Amino acid sequence: MLQKLKERYHISRMIRNAINTYPDGICFAATDGRPILANKKINDVCYELTGHTITNATAMWQTLMLKALPQSHEDTKEAESILCRIEDGTVWQFQRRLLQVNKSQITQYEASDITELYEYRNRLEENNRRVAELHNRQRELLRNIVQNNLDKELLSAKMRIHDVFGRLLIMTKNVLTEDNDEQNEWELFSAWENVIADMENAAVATETREVSPQKELIQVADLIGCRVEFQGRQPPERKALLLLYAAIREALTNAVKHAGADKLTISVSENNGRYDVEIRNNGRAVNPPIQEGGGLSSLRKRLEQDGATMSYRYNGAVTLILTIPKE
Repeated sequence: MLQKLKERYHISRMIRNAINTYPDGICFAATDGRPILANKKINDVCYELTGHTITNATAMWQTLMLKALPQSHEDTKEAESILCRIEDGTVWQFQRRLLQVNKSQITQYEASDITELYEYRNRLEENNRRVAELHNRQRELLRNIVQNNLDKELLSAKMRIHDVFGRLLIMTKNVLTEDNDEQNEWELFSAWENVIADMENAAVATETREVSPQKELIQVADLIGCRVEFQGRQPPERKALLLLYAAIREALTNAVKHAGADKLTISVSENNGRYDVEIRNNGRAVNPPIQEGGGLSSLRKRLEQDGATMSYRYNGAVTLILTIPKE
């Protein structure tokens, strides 16, 4: 009997020594919080945070929750989790799991030093915030470039119209107030016809430029370090072209922001009254499925309202696939 007690004591010490050499903190407790086994590491960390070692694991958990750092949902998806920072600056993650052992339940507590991971995550979140700001500036830059070009063209057209109308008004006044032969009247009539025709041509040219924003798109792409390459003929129809460029703009910003791409390739082909479009980039691989945010959701709604469709193909980087009706 004594020998068996010695053996059990020896085994117990071996188990405790093994747990104490475990680099992370670990504790097993009954469901009422009574500690069954706790290693030195978890007691040391809890002492740094609360001023005492674990006497009741449930009460300790409640105390740690009061000292917890903010954390994302991803940190808590596998088990209950708390992040705490001790005085030396290290960040510790405490996790709690319920275990089933021989038809009984015990609670396992773990404490892990995740300082490097925590700092890395904070840097990543800051980088993501800066990328989002850059994305917003890029979209604003695109809008400003298009608007500035339109404003310049409008101002130039106004100046031309002002000069031409000024001269025509003088000519008209002279014809009406002076004795003029039929030749002068005919010249005045021809001048007015030419001005009206020029105004109509200018309106058509302006409309054509507005629905063919390739130059502005390529300029913005160059500014953000992404080359745009077209394969195939672009749709001549106004509605189809506007839908195509709406998709290209969204694909461009997402490719640079999420995949770090520096090249966007747009392939267009005609097939049975529609345009088949593939927009692909040379960026990093993206794990499916894509979660459509505000930009992609708005694009899908706009496309579907006009009878177009949008889907994805995953072959490393994402390929955006469109079908756009000609009419």
